[in-house]
Amino acid sequence: MASFGRFAHRRILSVAACAAIATVLAACSSSGGSGGSGGSAASGGGSQANLTIAYAATGAGFSDLYVGVADGIFKKYGLNVKIVQVTPANLVPALLSGSAQIGGGVADGAASAILKGEKLQYVALTEGTYNLQLWGNSGVSNVHDLIGKTVALTTEGSETDFGLTALLQANGINPSSVSRKYLVTAPQMLSAMHSGAVAAGLFQPPTAQSLTETGGKIVDSLSNLPYAVGAYIATSSYAKANPGVITKFIAAEKANLAFLRSNPQQTMAAIQQYNTANSAADVKIAYNFFLHVWKQNPTVTPSLIQAAFTRAATNTHTTAPSSISQYIFSSQASS
Repeated sequence: MASFGRFAHRRILSVAACAAIATVLAACSSSGGSGGSGGSAASGGGSQANLTIAYAATGAGFSDLYVGVADGIFKKYGLNVKIVQVTPANLVPALLSGSAQIGGGVADGAASAILKGEKLQYVALTEGTYNLQLWGNSGVSNVHDLIGKTVALTTEGSETDFGLTALLQANGINPSSVSRKYLVTAPQMLSAMHSGAVAAGLFQPPTAQSLTETGGKIVDSLSNLPYAVGAYIATSSYAKANPGVITKFIAAEKANLAFLRSNPQQTMAAIQQYNTANSAADVKIAYNFFLHVWKQNPTVTPSLIQAAFTRAATNTHTTAPSSISQYIFSSQASS
């Protein structure tokens, strides 16, 4: 067990991180493209409740938030929403500081924080599978061709890391028969593939399209493998004090997910609005891929959250809880 001094040091760092996040999110509140005003979920504009939602990834994955703001869906459900992008490491601190009331990211991150003592609850889940594709160079035509080769990933314990293991196991391949090279960022992974330093890599569309210039190709999709990616969380205290706001958010998210499927042009426009570096062609590729990833209902799936706790416990050398019902917003648990 860690000493009190080390624990206190970590808490001091956590407080400092929260203060930094508050500053960053305050700056983001004045940026263009984010609808509404921030702050806690106090009533504003009649029945409108102010809500800041932080999300921890670029790209099309959080298109539900993009259309919710850009197409006025959140407002129809009584929510005056501002969305701000943060890094995965800063998602939980944003909630703890009160700078954001809801945060969206990979479920494993919240599970790790809960195992370390933070009081959080899952309130919605919009992606129930991996949002990754396996890209290979000329020597890789199928998953079995990975045996004895090296695959580029972001970091140990990341979605790409777990995704490779799941993909190999789904194809009856021992994960230890494939080497892993952790390169942190997508540009570094792409560079390694272009140079031939690795034989393959796992990427979120449309990140890897440049690989076609050097003979790279899509080998497989992980969108059929279960994994909780678009997991929305709130602090337990916020959820308890504001159940009406959480319920409105869940209802709005269901409408957002329906909008994504029935309004492709508006959705792609929203994706490009929040990801200005992507071309229209890249946005279309991403949209078509995520149609197979986005859930039709944002209800939290306990089995996926339990799996997230199991992975997080393995990484933190702790024990996963036998029951996770207390970590799911009460009206949201479903089998």
